[in-house]
Parts: sequence; structure tokens; C-alpha cells
Amino acid sequence: MRSIIVGTAGHIDHGKSALVRAITGTDPDRLAEEQERGMTIDLGFAFLSESIAFIDVPGHERFIKNMVAGVHALDFAMLVVAADDGVMPQTREHLDILSLLQVQNGLVVINKIDLVDKELLALVREELKALLKNTFLASAPIFEVSAATGQGLAELRAYLLSLPDSAKPRLDRGFFWMPVDRSFSMKGFGTVVTGSVVSGRTAAGDTLELLPAARSVKVRGLQSHGHAVAEIRWGERAAINLQNISREEIQRGDVLATAGQFQPTQRLDVRLTLLATAARNLEQRTRVRIHLGTREVLGRVKLLDQAPLQPGRTAYSQLILEQPVAALRRDAFVIRQYSPPLTIGGGIILETHAEPHRIRDEAVLQQLASLEKENPVERLLQSLLNHADQIASRQNLKHWSGLSDADLSSSLDRLLADQAVYATRSAETTGYIAAQVLNSIKTKIVQSLTAFHEEEPLRPGMNKAELKIAGRAASPKIFEWALKELAAEGKIEEKPSWVRLRGFHIHLNAADEQTARAILAELTTQPFSPPDEKELAERIKRPVSEVRRILGALQGMDRVLHLEGDLYFVREAVTEIEKRLTAYAEHHTEISVSQFRELLATSRKYAVPLLGYFDQQGLTERSGDLRLIHPKAASTQTESSG
Repeated sequence: MRSIIVGTAGHIDHGKSALVRAITGTDPDRLAEEQERGMTIDLGFAFLSESIAFIDVPGHERFIKNMVAGVHALDFAMLVVAADDGVMPQTREHLDILSLLQVQNGLVVINKIDLVDKELLALVREELKALLKNTFLASAPIFEVSAATGQGLAELRAYLLSLPDSAKPRLDRGFFWMPVDRSFSMKGFGTVVTGSVVSGRTAAGDTLELLPAARSVKVRGLQSHGHAVAEIRWGERAAINLQNISREEIQRGDVLATAGQFQPTQRLDVRLTLLATAARNLEQRTRVRIHLGTREVLGRVKLLDQAPLQPGRTAYSQLILEQPVAALRRDAFVIRQYSPPLTIGGGIILETHAEPHRIRDEAVLQQLASLEKENPVERLLQSLLNHADQIASRQNLKHWSGLSDADLSSSLDRLLADQAVYATRSAETTGYIAAQVLNSIKTKIVQSLTAFHEEEPLRPGMNKAELKIAGRAASPKIFEWALKELAAEGKIEEKPSWVRLRGFHIHLNAADEQTARAILAELTTQPFSPPDEKELAERIKRPVSEVRRILGALQGMDRVLHLEGDLYFVREAVTEIEKRLTAYAEHHTEISVSQFRELLATSRKYAVPLLGYFDQQGLTERSGDLRLIHPKAASTQTESSG
């Protein structure tokens, strides 16, 4: 049997707390001030059974903030109306809030029937039916009771006890998420927080993250529905004892979540509906109170497709918050006027980390429309497109899309089969990217290389850092993935520091070829002690800049090798040195710099850069002042060069 949470709703003094007390035997008014004044001020909690928890909310208009914090995660709402009062302002406002928060199940209780006659009770019944028409409570059962005399309570209690058997399973998003509604200290235990677990599970010893502060906290102990437990899970009321954090460091509105998966945000893309009963239009950039989970935060509404927003109308909008919050896609929210604080609308979150948008931007509006659709395949793809700057893990996809495990798996399989999404696998994990994103980067890389080769025909390839910028890949991993794909497709050739189009070859014109022959002749004259750039320029009587340009071309043609100190060796000289080292290794396993210098009849100026190069190639390996020689690497290198 699964656990469920039932929340009260209704006007002040209609007997919500008295009903909870009569049904459960627990007084939900825990504060001394509440008991003295006979008025609920803050949230109250009680348990009807091990699987049914009650959240009792205040009915006074001054405490709507607390009411919203209590009903954000209900399985069932219990709307209470006093028979001697009938429908009152907070009856209507509470019903609006429950509807805006997408509560889908509930029941209605007419309380205090001992105070009225049959005629008045019948009038209240008809008034309620008119109020509930076209709401989620339109077909809900109505119980007529008296918390004072006990009349009708047995039937109400029996119905409530049957709810867990009929309750629709709550969606588990696969990560732990619990908005905090209370924090306090207990002697001998320390800090305790309570809340309704929206998703996931956690156990004693787990490390969670407190958001939006991004504070790491450890679970010391757990209670659920009044009992110590080893684990809590979605759909349950929970009390969590936390280590190494004080009560003052946690407040209502914070969220306990799986560590390392979430970032706070101050900008939300939403679908926003202004209540038909709102007194006036909602103007552009109106300052409002935004209720999300158990938090209230101030912010402004940026209307993206119509302004002003008229009562009863819906618009894509952006909420720009004055403080960071923790939020999830598809979560519902409520907005209230800044002053006086009246409920005026609400909606659902479409994107939690939104970029600033221009008003009436058709591309943005189409994107938000796609996010709003319930088609899980489209929702998953749009989630990837909205996070084009990173390779997504499966956990990322679950978080961004808000899909169940089953919908996520089937949607991902479909997108992979249609090649709308690509996957890359490593030893640690599998990553995903929208094909549209990767293909766009690949196209830009090819276009950039094509333009580069036209502008720089004597350079062997484009520097990787420059190419990454030109390809507009926000992530180095995505850039490397795109290069790997292009190489596999035979479109590019990749070297450690540069990339070129496959099939590109450097072609020298007649004048450049003449300069190249002169340079090669000078480098070949003393192959193991070649002149540097400046000496070459002096010998062949050409500007240093021209010599450097032709040397770069020869390097790209693999006719010379460029080493430290602006030294260039013809490829034939390097091959000869490899042969000498291999022959030397037939009688020796190591060689010093001086021995290597004597082997080539050259100076230290040339010997040290050459040994550094052979270290990189694996032919030699530095060991203190000596080099170990690996002759097999020489043959491998020679074969690959040939």
C-alpha cells in the first residue's frame, strides 16, 4: 500500500483543524499562539494511518503564503466549507490555488451541519455545486459532517482510509527532491527538517545537497509518518535529521536533493494563465509574488507573446526572480499580486535555466510550444536542444525532461533509432547529443576548414583552438566528438595540434618551389647541424618572413621536421638518425646526450631537441641524464612515416 498526502483547504473558521483533530486524534495546531487564538497560522501535520498523512493549512487571507507551501505536493485535497457560512473568499482562492497547482483528486466536506437546518444546508450544497463546476472537484464526493458532534465522521474516515488503495501512483523522476516546509532542533539529535518527498528516495548515511545554497549535508536519521525508518521515498511525509548544519542555515523554501545534479536559477520560462476572476490585466514586467514548492520569491513577469495579459488568458512568459531558487521542469507555480497579495494566476515551468528572450520571437515561442507538448519524444528532443552546450547523461535527460523511466527509455530508443539523437560511450557512462547540434558543428568545422585552406594554402592545417571557436562548439568534449565523427566519415585528417580536410595537399607555385629547393639544399648540406630561420634567410638571400612561410609549407608536406629553437631538419636526416640509433642499440641499451652528439658529429644545440623529439616518438625514454633506447619503436616509426 502506497503512502498518500491529504491537505485541507478552505476559509478561516470553517473547522479544518477541528476536522483533522476529530479524524486523527492529533491536534495539528502545534503553536501556542494558534491554540490561544483558536486560529491556524502555520502548517499543521497529523497522521490517520501509517500510509495517510494530513497537512492542515491556515484559512486566513494573511497566511495564504503558508497555505500554498503546504499544498504543493498533495495527492488529495479536502475542501472544507462551513454550513453556517457557505462559500467565502478563501474558499474560492484556495480552490483556485489547488487548480493552479494541478491537484487532480479530492473530496469536499460541509462541516458544522449541527448549526443549520435542512433548508440552509440545501442552499450551501447548491452553492458548492455551482462553485465546483468545471473544476477538478466537480464530481468529487461531498460529505456532510460535524466535527463537534461526530455526525458523519465515521463515513468520512472510512472513505479516507480507502484512498491509498485507489490512489494513482506518483511519478518518480529518479532523483531525490524534497522541498523543506519546516526546520527545527531536537535535543540530542540536532537539526531536523520536514517536507513532502516529491521524487526519489534516500537513506541514513546518504549525502544530499541543500539548494539553492548548494550546501552538502549528510542524513543522520529518518522518520516517515511518525515512525523511524531506514529509507524514505516519494509520496511520503518525511522528517530528516541532518548532520553538521544548524537550523538557522535552513529555511522554508529550500530543497533537499540528490547531490551534484542541480543548479539554482533566477530565470524561468513558463506557461502562465491569469485567472478569469483577476481584477485587472497583467501588465508587462509586473512585480509579483511567485510561489514555487514551499518557497515564495519576488520577481517580474516578462510576457513573451501578448501584453498585457487579460483575465482568463494564457501566455508564454518568463519569470525573472529576485533570488535564486531550485526548480524542476513541469512543476506548477502560483503568482500573487505584490500588494495587496491576492492570487491572480499560475502555470507550469517549461524551462528552468532560461536565456533572456526577445518579446514575440517566433523561434522562442515555437520552442516553448514544443516544450509544453505532452509528447514525450518531442519533449526529450527539445530538452537536448535546449542544452546544446553539453553532452547529456541519462540523469540529465531525466531531470531536464521530467519523464518517467519508462517514457524516457522508449523515447530515447525512438530518437536513437531515427538518428535524431547520437550516443557516445566511454568506460564511465553513455552520453547523448541531439543530431541537429552535432551535425551543425560538423558542418561549421568543414566550412571553416574549406575557407582556411583557401586563405592559407601553404599551411598544413588549422589550429585546433581556432577551429573550435569557428565550429562554435561550446564544449571541448562535443568538439572532439565532432572531429572523431568527421574523421570516421573520411572528411578530415587530425593531428595533435591541427586539422585539415582529407585530400588537401599543399601546392607550391613556381617562385615558392624555387625558394623551397634553396632551403632544402641548405638544410641538407649539414643535415645534423642545420641553420636556423635567420641563417637560412641570410644564406639564400630571402626575407625571414618568406623563409618561415615556405618552411611551414614544407613541414605540412612532411618534407621537414620543426623542432624546438626554430630548428628544421629534412625528413631524410631524421630517418638516418633513427637508423643510427637503432644500430647503436644493437650493442647498447642507453645513450647520453654527449654520446648522441658524438654519434651525429653535432653539437648539444641540435642533440637535445632531437632527443626530445625521439622521446615523444617513443624511440628513446629519458631516465635521469640518460636515454633508454627502444629500437622497435624506430622500425614502427619508420614504417608509419613510409
